[in-house]
Amino acid sequence: MRMTMLPTLRHIRQFSSQSRLRESPQLIRIYSCKERAKVPLQLASDPSSFTSFYTCGPTVYDSAHIGHASCYVRLDIVQRILRDHFRLRLVSAMNITDIDDKIIKRAGEDGRPWQDVSRRYEQEFWGDLQRLNVRLPDIRLRVTDHIPAIVGFVEALIREGFAYKSSDDSVYFETSRYSQYGKLQNIPAVEESTSEGKKSAADFALWKAAKPGEPAWESPFGPGRPGWHIECSTLATQIFGKRLDFHAGGLDLRFPHHENEEAQSCCYHGVPDWVQHWIHTGQLHLEGQTAKMSKSLKNTISIGELLERSSADEFRMLCLLSHYRSAIEFGDQSMTVATNVLRKFHSFFDDSKAYVSGVKPATVINSADLQSTLQEIDLKIDEFLRNDFNTASAITSLGDLASVVHKSINQKPPEAVQASESGTVQAVTNYIRDKLNLFGLEAFGENRKSEISSKDSTGQIIDSVVQIRNSVRGQAIESKDRRLFAVCDQMRNQLKQAGVEVKDHGRNSSWSFEKR
Repeated sequence: MRMTMLPTLRHIRQFSSQSRLRESPQLIRIYSCKERAKVPLQLASDPSSFTSFYTCGPTVYDSAHIGHASCYVRLDIVQRILRDHFRLRLVSAMNITDIDDKIIKRAGEDGRPWQDVSRRYEQEFWGDLQRLNVRLPDIRLRVTDHIPAIVGFVEALIREGFAYKSSDDSVYFETSRYSQYGKLQNIPAVEESTSEGKKSAADFALWKAAKPGEPAWESPFGPGRPGWHIECSTLATQIFGKRLDFHAGGLDLRFPHHENEEAQSCCYHGVPDWVQHWIHTGQLHLEGQTAKMSKSLKNTISIGELLERSSADEFRMLCLLSHYRSAIEFGDQSMTVATNVLRKFHSFFDDSKAYVSGVKPATVINSADLQSTLQEIDLKIDEFLRNDFNTASAITSLGDLASVVHKSINQKPPEAVQASESGTVQAVTNYIRDKLNLFGLEAFGENRKSEISSKDSTGQIIDSVVQIRNSVRGQAIESKDRRLFAVCDQMRNQLKQAGVEVKDHGRNSSWSFEKR
């Protein structure tokens, strides 16, 4: 009965969370850059249908770095919470900017067609996301596959009087025509200017006139290519229509990119607000530096370089331990903290497995108290996630719960114990594992790559070695023979060098593969 009680309570709470969300979405609060405060979640459409989530993708002219990784990992965590905790039917989309000044410049430097440059780094980018265990968006779009739609969007803005063609055949959005320009971020006043054919220095390009030798597409305004901001507005409109539930990207995109997207899209659709909730992730910088990671500053670490020295789970834990809107300081110290938190969870799971399987001696566990603690932690975690996706506090609470169980199963056992209450321990362990898996920590998922079943040949061999060591250790305990203890220590150290960690529990021992 004990083994089924807690999972049943968890399922009831998940069902209750779904019902409460559909009846009262405002139970979730999200930071609004427009209000400069947390506001209730308001969805543009009925959450029982689907919820739209658009993310600005990269300009693919070079390898992605860990500044990009922190943004996409954090957004992946937010999407997992919306999908798997709050049970929203999320549909995600992301663009790839595959034509841009930087791509053209890189192609010239490499002596290759611009298409080759963009395709190479686009493919690398999707591979990097998969290596980071980031779920790929449901819909992926390249800008150059949708030029006619972008041209149509620009034509509509000209027709409605929000854009104009300049003397150099480029097309600009006239910011003075939109009274709410600056709603996402306070924008300092700019002096009026007629440079580059613009009416105002604040006006931004919707269509860039062709330059000699550069790629261009035909349009009613003349040959050219899209401006940066019009791309996302057009692509998101094609997928989701005139309203978006979520639009996400790094904090550095809030202005000018997202501000300009919002302005032109509101004018195009004739709505007061195009995006219901903007989500901006904090920037990553290196320890001891204040500037964000940027290729122009030459202070980048590629995703490939990161994964050579750290695991995807370690980097994800670094992201989980801070709020998604806050800055991340990356370096040896911060990564050590993240690694240690992961190790504590791994150690807990190893000890729990040893206890449930009977390898560790049984102890006295108050099942009712443990169940009550679980329910309290579950409520806390739900509240943290409803409060603007506070993952740092959620991880701390999971650690507290693991510590309670860990202390119970590692206390000195009495002379006689009627029952180990291993069912309750397993139920709490399942809960902690499920929550860590919710956040996308790959090692705690159902298909864990770091573990090999004892049924596999490798596991059987290790089992045999550990059993032999147990026999020797038992003799050492009985005879108090130091030489036998030394042999046991030597066997443990050799197994450790092979990546196998052995833990002794009284007269028994358990083993697990060491985590990076």
